[in-house]
Amino acid sequence: MEDGEEGRAPPFLGAGEALRAAEGWPAAASLDALASGPGGFLILSPHPDDESIGCGGLIAECVARGRPVRVVVLSDGGASHPNSPGFPRPRLAALREEETRAAVAELGLDPSRDLDFLGLPDAALPSNGPVFDAAVNHLLRLAERDGHPAAAVFTTWGHDPHTDHKAARAIGGALARALPSRPKLYTYPVWGWAFAHPIPGFPTPPEPLLSEPLRGVRLAMDRHLSEKRKAVAAHRSQTTGLIADDPGGFRLPPEALALAFRPFELFLEENPAA
Repeated sequence: MEDGEEGRAPPFLGAGEALRAAEGWPAAASLDALASGPGGFLILSPHPDDESIGCGGLIAECVARGRPVRVVVLSDGGASHPNSPGFPRPRLAALREEETRAAVAELGLDPSRDLDFLGLPDAALPSNGPVFDAAVNHLLRLAERDGHPAAAVFTTWGHDPHTDHKAARAIGGALARALPSRPKLYTYPVWGWAFAHPIPGFPTPPEPLLSEPLRGVRLAMDRHLSEKRKAVAAHRSQTTGLIADDPGGFRLPPEALALAFRPFELFLEENPAA
């Protein structure tokens, strides 16, 4: 150690720079890079569509390789078009559930067996408290019901600029800590990619600073791009003008879709206790 090094604050790396560096990681072609032992993958999606955008290739590869996978959508997705007379919140939530069933079927899952919905309010996922604890306990029961140990939990990146995505990270961390199989915890960026590749018209907060480089797996999924595109397209309320009576309603920007349809997906390995 050089003189004066002790007690020095670690260097900080911008989130965008860190993600751009991760884009250059060698591509892994096998799921063994994520978890070499037996067991299933449990994928948490804060909204109906995040599972397809961030993990569509992973899901399709799990199906192709016979790795058990369960998708759990945490929120009802009912806040994307808050001023639509034709799609009040209960109708919109029902539509988004229907879209997610179609999406995971495109990826090879059986929606009646491999997909669950917690139905928590969109834009209000909890990061702590009684509702948070109830959500984690519900997920533990789902994992128990599967009858095989969870090898890895996947959830959205804690630096994604969306409160529900941050809350999903907290839920995923608590779940990974509580599962007896001690699974690995991976996070996947969705809106966080905007720090690395700005999306026109998409507001981002100040870029987070990271105290250490990212680590994880860049999974090659070019052979599943067709299924992934179909899965994302199944979320018609978010990708088309299906809901035309709310001019301020949400629609996925083409630039965000272009980032999702690259031939890889990024999974960042994290400490569940952090």
